[in-house]
Amino acid sequence: MTTNELIKQVLEKWGFPVLQENDNCLVFRYQMSYIQANITGGEDANAVALTLTGVFSADDEKEMFLGLRTCNDLNYNLLQVKLYIDSDSDLIIASEFFYQTPDDMEYLLNMSLQSVIVAKRRFTQKYRELEEEAKLISELEQE
Repeated sequence: MTTNELIKQVLEKWGFPVLQENDNCLVFRYQMSYIQANITGGEDANAVALTLTGVFSADDEKEMFLGLRTCNDLNYNLLQVKLYIDSDSDLIIASEFFYQTPDDMEYLLNMSLQSVIVAKRRFTQKYRELEEEAKLISELEQE
């Protein structure tokens, strides 16, 4: 069974339909988010990268600075997930895992998905905190 088929089997078991499928990529909804599962290294590879986008997009230099600062703070503390802002100023939350046997897939997919969702929540919280901090500093500088 291919990695793609294993992922689809687990998602079907959990009740999450695949919304889009092409080559080595599946898109599905998980906890109010669209997740993309990419099989890296070919159809029979045992590496899977989950990505979540659409959470944040920087519209100006200030937002970019706060977004990057938030990513750096969270990347320092989170091990399973990495957050970064791409060249289009959009946040990407990514988690990658490697499985040894088909039995590993369900456990690792679950852990990876949970990590991505936690990172999304933490990004939103941390960004708000840094935004408030920046406002306070700006107000103090104006006085």
